[in-house]
Amino acid sequence: MNARAQSKFSSGSARRVRPFAGHGRIACAATQRQAQSSPEQSRREALLAMLSAPLLAAQLGSGVAPAMAFQAPPAGYRLFNDKLDGYSFVCPENWLAVTSSGNDIFLRNPRSVEENLFVDITSPSSSRYKSVEDLGSPQDAANRLLDQYLTKEFMSTRLGIARYGEIVSANKRTADDGKVYYDIAIRMTSYGSRNAYAATRAEDYQLEWDRTLSAVLGVANNRLYTLRLQTPTGQYKPDSGALRDIMDSFRCREVEA
Repeated sequence: MNARAQSKFSSGSARRVRPFAGHGRIACAATQRQAQSSPEQSRREALLAMLSAPLLAAQLGSGVAPAMAFQAPPAGYRLFNDKLDGYSFVCPENWLAVTSSGNDIFLRNPRSVEENLFVDITSPSSSRYKSVEDLGSPQDAANRLLDQYLTKEFMSTRLGIARYGEIVSANKRTADDGKVYYDIAIRMTSYGSRNAYAATRAEDYQLEWDRTLSAVLGVANNRLYTLRLQTPTGQYKPDSGALRDIMDSFRCREVEA
């Protein structure tokens, strides 16, 4: 869909927790699109309204404006365009919006409970990003995300639980809007043991889950935007086409204050 720069791949050995301070998540204010009706509404407009009905309530509640008729997404995809916070992306039209997640927008694949996406935006009062390259190289950004996952999001205080992560890829590309984006994939695994004092995976540990987290990082409005996709590692390659379409479509843009 977009022009891509040369990828830089890094396969690291599994690492465990080390200190890191991750950036915060902000739940953004909601907006509503006013419904418009006209005696002369065309059959095409009526049909588009019917197709968008299943997700309309969830989209309004999350502050995301549904796709307009002139912004036609690829066949089988739906466009999400948040005019308030300045980002947009496409996703498979059968993915469902979840309004109780606390995220700005959260969508999940109804065929796979572990496959989902959300958008995270840093607070405007605590970030002054000018470009995603302020994070360093794609590898630097990937290391930052990996540490965030290990020490914050997926850290477990349960005895007998071990979490591991490795960087699958870290890429840089320039999209058709002229902005630089980082595409990152990280594999996370969780092991559990009935022996709470086992020290390694070899000591009676069993795999609990295995997931690949894909992220697109971009900057606009002095804020860091992150589109994050989660999928079971076993589905990562089979679903790579749809995942790539979603990631390549993500755009963040300046908005009026």
